[in-house]
Formats: sequence, C-alpha cells, structure tokens
Amino acid sequence: MNIAKTMFATLLLGVCALALARKETLYNEHYIGPDENQAWEENAVPIPAYPAGNEQWANLYISQTYTGQPKLMLNSIHINTDHTIHYILNQQSKQGINNLSAEAIHCPTRRMKVFGFGDDVNKRWIQPRNSQWKVIGTTLNELDRVRSVLYQTFCEDGLPRNQQELMQRITTRAMR
Repeated sequence: MNIAKTMFATLLLGVCALALARKETLYNEHYIGPDENQAWEENAVPIPAYPAGNEQWANLYISQTYTGQPKLMLNSIHINTDHTIHYILNQQSKQGINNLSAEAIHCPTRRMKVFGFGDDVNKRWIQPRNSQWKVIGTTLNELDRVRSVLYQTFCEDGLPRNQQELMQRITTRAMR
C-alpha cells in the first residue's frame, strides 16, 4: 500500500512539474494591440475657428441617467496624420448653457487633450493653462462618461479608415 501511495505521489509531482514547466501567462499572447513603447509625436494642429452658429451638431447618447446634453460639431471632426481625432464638443447643461471645448483623442494611447475652451460671450477660444494628454479611463468610468463614449465611437475597432467611416460610427455608436 505504501508503494502505491509513493508512486501516486511521484506521478502527481511529475504532472505538477510538467504544468509548471509550461509557460503560463496572465495575458493573451495572441492579442496585437498598440505598441505602447513606440515613440509618438503629436503634430501641431491649429485650433479651429470658433463656431459661427450655423454648424451641424449631433446629440450624443451617454445613458438614461446622464443629465447633460453633449453634442459634437459634425463639420469639426477630422482624423489627423498623427492618429488623433480632433473635434469640437459642446457639453450643454440641462438649462441650455453651452460649454464648448476643442479637443482631440489619441486612440492608441487612450488619451484626450483639450486645446481650447469656448468663450461664448466674446466668441473666441481660451487656451488652457496646462493642456496635456490625459488618460480617458474605462468604459465603466463614471467620472468622464462623455469621453468614454467618444473613445468607443472613434477608436473601437481601430481608427476609422476615412471621414465617411468616421461619420458612420458617430451615427451608429454615439447617437440614439
């Protein structure tokens, strides 16, 4: 009986040793994502003209409980050569007060940057004091749900190939 226990224990230890010898990782080795070690250089892009009042705006759907009325200025959205998507966002309050910002999202790094805040009285952009690329966060992020929806719209499935695909994503993913 002791020989059987010893053989069983030896066999069990051998199986455990084989399992440990296999390379086990906690991440998917087959996923090909953005090269985070690759250097990225931002292209200088001029801030767009302040909206004149006759632009087309698309209402964004965030959730049933979201109280603001975020809107994208459709003719301001464009894909830049540095893989950023630039746009003008109006996070209009429930009372109808405009909160304009000229922004960009860099899809490979999941970051966004504000280039200017709208001065609705003087019809001009005010540059922020500390304009840096900031991480957007996850889709479950309650702190910045608007940017999370924009990231899902612009960046899921990779960058859009052209302006037409970008506009199609806005109508199918961001509006309801």
